[in-house]
Formats: sequence, structure tokens, C-alpha cells
Amino acid sequence: MRLRFVRVGRFPLLAVALVLAVVQAPAAADGTTHGVKHVRVISGPSPFTAGCPGAALDDTHIAGNEIEPAITVNPANPRNIVGTWQQDLGFTARSDLIGSSLDGGKTWKRSTIPGLTVCTGGTADSASDPWVSAGPDGTIYFLGIVLNLDGDLVNPPSAIVASRSRDGGRTWARPTTVAPFEPVNDTAMIAAHPRRAGRAYAVWANWDHSYTFPLAASVSFSRTTDGGRTWSPPVVIDRPGPTSVDQAPRLVVLPDGTLLTVFARGDLAAGIGSLHATRSTDDGRTWQPAVLAGSQPIQMFFDPETGAEYPQPGFPSAAVAPDGTVYIVIERDTSAASGGIGIFRSRDGGLTWTSSALPGVTAFAFLPSVAVDAHGTVGVTWYDLRNDRPGDAASTADAWFASSRNRGATWRQTHVAGPFDIRGLPSSGNGHQLGEYEGLAAIGGRGFAAIFTAPAPLAKDGPTDILFARM
Repeated sequence: MRLRFVRVGRFPLLAVALVLAVVQAPAAADGTTHGVKHVRVISGPSPFTAGCPGAALDDTHIAGNEIEPAITVNPANPRNIVGTWQQDLGFTARSDLIGSSLDGGKTWKRSTIPGLTVCTGGTADSASDPWVSAGPDGTIYFLGIVLNLDGDLVNPPSAIVASRSRDGGRTWARPTTVAPFEPVNDTAMIAAHPRRAGRAYAVWANWDHSYTFPLAASVSFSRTTDGGRTWSPPVVIDRPGPTSVDQAPRLVVLPDGTLLTVFARGDLAAGIGSLHATRSTDDGRTWQPAVLAGSQPIQMFFDPETGAEYPQPGFPSAAVAPDGTVYIVIERDTSAASGGIGIFRSRDGGLTWTSSALPGVTAFAFLPSVAVDAHGTVGVTWYDLRNDRPGDAASTADAWFASSRNRGATWRQTHVAGPFDIRGLPSSGNGHQLGEYEGLAAIGGRGFAAIFTAPAPLAKDGPTDILFARM
């Protein structure tokens, strides 16, 4: 596990990672292999070409610089796929954008959330950490963070806000506040209940970015039972000790209705990172004490040629199978030239955990995501540097996908996209080249939908673009 200073956009932020490793497959000439289709750019040119007058630090934004995508598939219509990402990243992003498809990912339409930031008719200077999730009735839920940047830039006031769409992501309601502005709400995500229409859950972290001991940190929870119109008062899920920070909570709903939230923790004083899980059996009103899934010393890695920090946010990604098995994936790097993807598995609702490595990955790997389809097939996406060549003035990355039909006993790997150079991107110096997470969702029992960030030559508008692939 490692703990490091990174940035959301470009404001300092602590990211905690549990560093916990399929076989290389030859790529076709177009950068893909059989089984991967609809690989295409979905972000397009920035809709804010004139900037956002009135927003603090707007002159720091870079048009066409997009990162941190999330994705969901509408269970009421699996051809309806919705993604979201940060748009025009600089010190922070101008706003979060939405991309939606009604034909299984062949074509996409972009839209904005009215009133999210100054760019879309609101008052917030910036937005970050977007997430989407689809309910069983077809409602698409959005959760994100909005920031005010005209004061303290170490601990900028931020609020958790939610929106919803009833037409497959084409149009959106004005945001509803889930948690008010305070220093600093962070790393939010949303999960719709897979069987109960109108019900969705939000989790996020809150902590003091000044690193002054004793640290003030917590993970919080809120729910909606009326389709996103109103949200319950926040409940604290976990509060670590005075030298620790909890980050990147990820919530899944188990088949029996139990809510399970997993999160990363970094103990700054001890230099230990850990992964934890906590359960609620009463729809989030109360939470059981968190159990330890694993731990490891904190580490961080740098490009040996430039000294720039490699991407290594260490945010867990979690998914649950129809049989109730829970999977978590996270980086497992051991040096700047070696590593892999760690897989945690629980078959008792998150009470106990086992771990293994995704077989065959030996290069530095980062930003994994996991999803499970209706048949129990497990899918994982990630980037790694296996095709990087020392001394060639580039940091060459590729995007990959692996799947298992037997609960992780064996895996088959596929090349998704690349190669591309992540060196020299606007956030290369702080390990934020491609953001802190990417997205993967199951399309019922018909494969997986991936959304990810890529620079040139795949990017067409600005330093990076958001791409979609269907496996």
C-alpha cells in the first residue's frame, strides 16, 4: 500500500492505495484484438471554448483535457449506456460532462447538467469526481463534487451534489445537495439499488488536506428513496484514528440487500496502507465496524528517466456477482518497472477476504476497474507499461481487459487500446496523467462496456480524450 500526494484537477489531495499481479496477447494493427469493438472517442471538442467567465481560476483550465470517467448500463434498456467525465482539466475541471448512447455504444450524444458549475448556469467554480449509476426503472443517477476556489486552495470548500435523468442521460435535473460545502468532501461515488426502483446510495470521504495532526477524516453515506429528489442526512460510516485518512469508498448492494462499502486507508504515522470493508443490514442507517481486507507498507513510484510520478492513485474498484461474491481490484506494483493487479474476493458478504494476483501482469500497472455480468463472468480493465522501452523518451502505456468465467480460477486477456505516451501530459508531474479512476460496467449477460482516458494518437481534441470500448 502506498500513500501519496496527488491532485484532483490540480488541487492537492491525498490518495491512498493498497499495493498488493493476463498473459500478453498480441495486438492487431488497429490496436485491438478480437472481442473488442466500438473503440471510439466519445468526449469530442470542449463545449466551453470561450471559457467560463466568473469562475475562479478559469484561466488555468485546458480545453479538451478530460479525465476520470465513470460508466453505467441501463438495466431497463441495455443498449442505453451512459458515461461521465471531468471536462477541461486545469487546476480543476470546468465541469463534469455526460455522454449517452441509445444504440449500444455505436453513437453518442453529449450533454451537461444545468446548474452544476458556472459553466452550466450555476455558481460553483469547478466540478470533480463524477459518477453515474442506473436503477432498475431506467433512472440514471449522477453524483459529483463541486468546488469554490476563491478562498483556501489547500482545503477548498466542496459539496456533494446529485442529479438524475429520466431519458437515458439525454437531459438532467438541476443538482440537489447531498452534503453542503465544507473542507473537504472528496472521492464520491453513487450506486443505484439493483432491484428497488427509486433507491440509490452515495458515499464519500471528508478530510483535512493540510495534514495537520490530529487528522480530521471520515467516510460518509446518504441515500435517496424517491428517485433522487431528496437525500437523507449524512451518516458517518467510518472515522479512522488521528494519524489516518480514509479514501475512495465504493459501495455495492449484495443479493440479500446488505450494503457493503469498501475503502482505502493510509496511516501516515506508521507508513501502512490498508483496505477495509464495512456492512449495513438496515439500508445504511447503521454500519458495522470495518474489517481489514489486507495491508502493506506505503510506496510510491517515479519515471526513472524524468522523475515524474507514475499514475498510482490506488483507488479500489468493487463489484458483486449474482451469487453474492464480492470482488475488489487495486494496483499491486513493486517498482517502477514491475507490478500487477491485485484481486480481493469475499464469499461471505465482506466479512472475510482472500487475495490473489491477476495472472501474467508483470509490468507497472494502474487504474484497474472491475465488473461482473449476469452470468457471473468477472471483467477487469487496467493500463500497464509492458510495452514501454527505457531510453526512448516516452512512457508507453496500453489499455487491457481480462475476463474469467470461473470466479477467477483462470483468465483470458485482450488488448483494448494503445500504445500511447503518457509522458508530458498536463498532470504528469503529480501522477494524475489519466485521473484517479476509469470505468467498467456489465451489459447484462452480453459483455462489458469500458470507458477510459487516452492521450494522442487516440485523442483528437486536446491533451486527452475519453474513449469507449465494448467487449
